[in-house]
Amino acid sequence: MNQLADRIAEQGIEITEAGISNVENGNKKASDRLLTAWAKALAIEPLNVWHGPLRKPIQRGAPKSRSAA
Repeated sequence: MNQLADRIAEQGIEITEAGISNVENGNKKASDRLLTAWAKALAIEPLNVWHGPLRKPIQRGAPKSRSAA
């Protein structure tokens, strides 16, 4: 985790190992700037480090049965 903190710091965002742990465990919300720096530190797209879907998933119900006429 220390390497991750160092790589995030290279992006201009200071964060401690405890701060990283708090974000990972959901105890602290990360800013957009932190998430972007985190993604760059891991060499991935920023959207890939965001938690949860960007929109609610479509709820598909069971198909309605057609009654015979």
